[in-house]
Amino acid sequence: MINSHDFTRRKALGLGMAGVLGALSATFAVAQPATAATTRSSLIPGTYKPSDSTTGVIPGTTLTPYNTGGADLIITQEGRVLQNLDIYGDIKVRARNVVIRNCRLRGGKQIPSSNTGIVDANSGSCYNLLVEDCTIIPDRPSHYRDGIVGHEYTARRNRITRTNDGLGVFNRPGGPVQANVTIEGNYVNQLTFWSNDPAHSDGTHNDAIQVQGGENIRIVGNTLVGSIVTGAGSAPSPRGTHGGCTIMLQQNVAKLNNVLVEKNWVDDGQTSINIAVGSKYPDIVVTVQNNFLGRNQYDYGSGSKYPVRIISRSRSKVTGLFTNKWEDNNVNLAEGRNLGIRYDS
Repeated sequence: MINSHDFTRRKALGLGMAGVLGALSATFAVAQPATAATTRSSLIPGTYKPSDSTTGVIPGTTLTPYNTGGADLIITQEGRVLQNLDIYGDIKVRARNVVIRNCRLRGGKQIPSSNTGIVDANSGSCYNLLVEDCTIIPDRPSHYRDGIVGHEYTARRNRITRTNDGLGVFNRPGGPVQANVTIEGNYVNQLTFWSNDPAHSDGTHNDAIQVQGGENIRIVGNTLVGSIVTGAGSAPSPRGTHGGCTIMLQQNVAKLNNVLVEKNWVDDGQTSINIAVGSKYPDIVVTVQNNFLGRNQYDYGSGSKYPVRIISRSRSKVTGLFTNKWEDNNVNLAEGRNLGIRYDS
């Protein structure tokens, strides 16, 4: 079983009256339609295919403009709640039990100087962050600006598009081995391609979800499409409208452990699900089961496509691999050039 957070624990205990008043003063709320919110919260990840109607800001909500200057919004107060807001600026979470709910997130007005997210949960002080029912679309897309990145967060029912990567997952380098991330019921597509990416000579490798290391990672019931659009001033991608990997599971910063990828709708990219052991560790162990795969991957020539790609047969243990199905006919994937699952070696 996945050892996920107790995400119902949203109020810090033992704050005292001053702490309670401080938390209340940090809560910005405008009444939202109760029926729509209740309907959303009752959805069970994996039982429905997330779409525009079930992700992002709840229809009928009045959003209040916030941080309109667009500078970085640095959150250091424990238990702070940002709700029903139209937020400008990249959000740096450096506190425990922060909630960002039912907001339009625009990111910064300036191009960042290094990799970040519209919601950045990289700090060692970030713990138990919740981002739900948010529409995440940057006003200034950049190869440095992802959607949500870091560790110790839950992302639920968000609509993410036009970012570089949709969601990034990794434990803090030098910190605990746990990543403690849950991603449920989100819809990600149309990431922004840049031909002038400093990290890659062939342009950005846009991933809907890129997992780079850590323990306790749950990815369930999302719609993830690795499609791309071209950024302003960028040359087109040599791979057309196909991005990098729709779901990338790799071990750049730490070994993966207790990773579940289940009941997602996954399509597009150079590969829809890519499982890469890397050179730092002897093996990779993940559970990838009961997902629904599309057929719109990049064609490497003569119909050579990679819905599920596993870099090393001998060093990879993928529980549930053959329970994954084609979305269009509900037939299980099998190993083979045209059957959905391929090994590099």
